[in-house]
Parts: sequence; structure tokens; C-alpha cells
Amino acid sequence: MKSFGKMEYCWWALIGITLFNTFLGEKFNSSALVSILVALTVMCKGLMIIDHFMELRHAHRYLRLLMRAYLIFFPSLIMVTTLL
Repeated sequence: MKSFGKMEYCWWALIGITLFNTFLGEKFNSSALVSILVALTVMCKGLMIIDHFMELRHAHRYLRLLMRAYLIFFPSLIMVTTLL
């Protein structure tokens, strides 16, 4: 049996985070809390995808910075609009 590599662990972590978000949406009544938690986990998932699956960890610094800024900016907007 083949042992899992780093990509497989990242893949399972992404699936786990997705299932966690689904659980949050089903079990909690506070839409503000759920929206903020889902936005935070979307940031985490996005950073994992950028670094491991898009392999931008080794890309030019500005390209990686732009992608990370995009992933932090838009979920932050979701959190701000949820709180307002």
C-alpha cells in the first residue's frame, strides 16, 4: 500500500474543512457567526490551494502576494458586511 504524500494530506484537510463548513451551516442558527467562520475557513483553504495545488509557493513573490491579497480581501469583505 502506498503511503500518503503531502498532497494527499492537504487534499484530506480540504475535504475536512469543507465538511466542517457544511456542519456549521446545518447546526448553528447564528448566521453572523457561521458567515464569519466560513469566511475564515475559506481563507485557510485558499491559502492551502495557492501554496500546494497551484504551486505558487515557488512562484514570483508579487504573483503570490496578489493571490494571497485577493484571498484575504474578499472573505474580509464578507465578514465586514456580516457585522454591519
